[in-house]
Amino acid sequence: MSARACGLGTAFARLRSSLARRGRVRTEIGYGVFLSYSGDRDRQWLPRLQRVIEKQSRPWYKPPRIRVFLDYSGVSIGPQLWAKIEAGLARSDWLVVLASPEARASVWVDREIEWWLEHRSVDTVLLVVTAGQLVWDERRGDWDPELSTALPARLAGRFEQQPVWKSAGLRHLGNDAGFLPDIDSVAFGIASVVRGLAEDELRSEGLRDTRRNLRTARIVAGVLGFLLLVASTVSVIAVVERAEARRQRDHAVTQQLITQSSLLATRDPFAARLKALAAWRIDPSPETRLAVLEATVNQESGLLPHSWPVGSLAFSPDGRMVASGGGDGVVRFWDTATQRRAGKALVGHHRGVTSMAFGPDGRTLASSSYDGTVRLWDVISRRQIGAPFNAHAGSVNAVAYSPDGRTLVTADESVRVWDVATHRQIGGSLGGHASGAAAVAFSPDGRTFATAGSGLQLWDTGTRAPIGKTLGEDDTLVTSVAFSPDGRTLASASTPGGVRLWDTRTRSPIGKPLGSSATWTESVAFSPDGAVLAAGYEDGSVRLWDVVRHTQTGAPFTGHTGKVRAVAFSPDGAVLASSSDDTTVRLRDVRTQRQLGAPLGIGDQQATALSPDGRTLAVVGLRSVRFWNVATRRPTGAPLLHGDEGLGFQLSFSPDNAVLAIALHGLRLWKVVARLPVGEPLPITRNVANYITAVAFSPDGKTLASARSDSVRLWDLAAHRQTGKALDVSATSVAFSPDGRTLATNTENDTVALWDVTTHRRIGETPARHTAQITAVAFSPDGRTFATASRDNTVRLWNAATREQIGDALAGHRSGVTSVAFSPNGATLATGSMDHTVRLWDVATGREIGDPLDGHSADVTGVAFSPDGSTMVSWGMDGTARVWNVEATVDPVRSLCRWARGAFTADRWRGDVPPGPAPRALCPAS
Repeated sequence: MSARACGLGTAFARLRSSLARRGRVRTEIGYGVFLSYSGDRDRQWLPRLQRVIEKQSRPWYKPPRIRVFLDYSGVSIGPQLWAKIEAGLARSDWLVVLASPEARASVWVDREIEWWLEHRSVDTVLLVVTAGQLVWDERRGDWDPELSTALPARLAGRFEQQPVWKSAGLRHLGNDAGFLPDIDSVAFGIASVVRGLAEDELRSEGLRDTRRNLRTARIVAGVLGFLLLVASTVSVIAVVERAEARRQRDHAVTQQLITQSSLLATRDPFAARLKALAAWRIDPSPETRLAVLEATVNQESGLLPHSWPVGSLAFSPDGRMVASGGGDGVVRFWDTATQRRAGKALVGHHRGVTSMAFGPDGRTLASSSYDGTVRLWDVISRRQIGAPFNAHAGSVNAVAYSPDGRTLVTADESVRVWDVATHRQIGGSLGGHASGAAAVAFSPDGRTFATAGSGLQLWDTGTRAPIGKTLGEDDTLVTSVAFSPDGRTLASASTPGGVRLWDTRTRSPIGKPLGSSATWTESVAFSPDGAVLAAGYEDGSVRLWDVVRHTQTGAPFTGHTGKVRAVAFSPDGAVLASSSDDTTVRLRDVRTQRQLGAPLGIGDQQATALSPDGRTLAVVGLRSVRFWNVATRRPTGAPLLHGDEGLGFQLSFSPDNAVLAIALHGLRLWKVVARLPVGEPLPITRNVANYITAVAFSPDGKTLASARSDSVRLWDLAAHRQTGKALDVSATSVAFSPDGRTLATNTENDTVALWDVTTHRRIGETPARHTAQITAVAFSPDGRTFATASRDNTVRLWNAATREQIGDALAGHRSGVTSVAFSPNGATLATGSMDHTVRLWDVATGREIGDPLDGHSADVTGVAFSPDGSTMVSWGMDGTARVWNVEATVDPVRSLCRWARGAFTADRWRGDVPPGPAPRALCPAS
């Protein structure tokens, strides 16, 4: 080697020593990060992660601020693989473990962690979760060993406090490409920890470098030309670039929030709703509005995690808290708005909690346990009140508070009544069940209580004497019992035997059991209005039952993976809570997109129409029209005897609700209140072969359109005569535009023709996109759009001016679509179908909102919104009309904020929204 080469070598050695003394040798010539991973899934995207970390925030001509060791690209194939990996570990400052179930099981990952812990501090280990989950148990001061499915075993018990760790959020790649971790977010998260800078600062460095390069380029160009002009141009470009950079950043954050909201819908509903709302605040677009809407109508509204199976739960009387009792003997309180624990837990039982009941004033709570005691607690101070109620039994299965708060009844090997004030048993133990009692419930008036075990027994509270004989079979184990709010009905759950309803006055069963008698039912609870019964099952499902019709309401709630031990409605009936052996309590919104009250039993119908004010439903029979009050669900007034007969009647209310048009072979107007005809029938030729197939009033109520198979006619109602010549079209559906100037009719060619109402001329026609008969046409409130429903199972939206289709067809129904209606604000479309369902659609995006509305047992033949859009009425061939709560579709942001009740605070923004966009108020202060 030459002397010059030796001199250079010595100089470089001195440089390396100097850099080492300054603490930069690792980041400049060593490795700042060692990536430890396992599995083909992570191997596919880690090279890109390596490039992003090394390229972030640096000019092209400078070396990386952080070099990344990755054995996929940094180690050559050879017999000394571990030696090369060990060398990479030795030259690295941080160990980044890509935590996943595969990494947890990997021998190589375990070996790398073992080396690191021997030679480095655990404080230089950074965890990035790519699959599975990490759960920190505050009580243990360590990772939860059962729930942390992604944690390598060697890291258990190594951290003195919860370390900083990051989850790799998933981003959809489009089409069928699947999901990919959000590499940029992961890279910035790793770089921020390694370099000791906030992610905002790292992103700002990149923007500063970009702006610096742009300024340099503009200055050079300015030197060559007109310096003043170029300088001003550079300034404008910089502003535009900053604005565009902010726009792109905000768009990226918005998309990330929407994706996270969708992924968290069932795992963390509260966070899902917050993230959707934050996306809307950053970018109030149709896409983010839909995300808020989807989060709002999601029935899952909360997930309360526990470490033990949860056997009991109860709502406080004001509905602000949920108490849950676990298998660890601890009673926990949860704020129903924030989904967080509310104050300290109640610790006293040394075995699992079996049942709980709040006192009527909400200040006390009684809990029973397998430890054979019942304990009374002060909810405010969280202290036990007096000594335990000692039942001297192996376990106490259930406890119930009397409505006046003076008495407790417990169920164990026998039934016992206790004085709350003295904590003493009143009288002797009560028998009644051969194998002991499993459940107990008071009637609303407190005069009666029911116990369940081998059968069902009613008791007089005052005398403590049984009322009659045991209900049901002695060999049936009744696991749960509940009184309806009016006390007239008793619900019992048995295993097996399903759910049965009993008349408390006659002591006889009401109808057949709800559901299969072979189903193992664990718990039951009535809604506050008594119209719905919730039942929890051994298979982890929760079902809602219509108490009047004895039919299931909607699809079962799923999500629990273990037996559902308890169900309870919130005092306002809006939320249903269920606890399970799977160590969770789930909260569900049972009013959103759910039926309001019992259905209207309108019976057989030839035609049905809802009045424009949403108050009255008119139903045509063979010879009469009956009217129903939608609010009371009862018939109103005398029937209207129309005197016609046959099938295919058509109905239409006038805009002022005062007049009803009834048509078949003839056409007649009737006064709704007086039930009297308005003049003579319209002079239409009665033709049995060509009966009237559709009628509709114009928005001003002055014109009526009637359709037959040979033509469509317009009638001047003031003059009681036809106006102009008939429209030459065979139609079964007609609709006026909101301004009354245009009439839409379907045609024999499965298209829609538009007509000028004044000139009676055809002004356009839609392309033949439907492949089967169009069954209904409806205009949006602004008249710019109209929708068509078809027997081809689809609904299509059309531009009223160009007659061109808007977007793709709305597909989802499994059978022909019979009816369609726009909400008053035009944002939502409701459709009814022969598949027995009603579906809601977001007009702006063309996507379905939430799950289908199930309830009808036959074809749905009509849908209509109330004037304020908060409810929607549907009717069908099953002889019922049903009222649905669709309030969330009117203003989803307002609905979500009202649901949160102030829980979406500024701290929530900082904790749940990625850095970048300026914090905004999630909900108005008022």
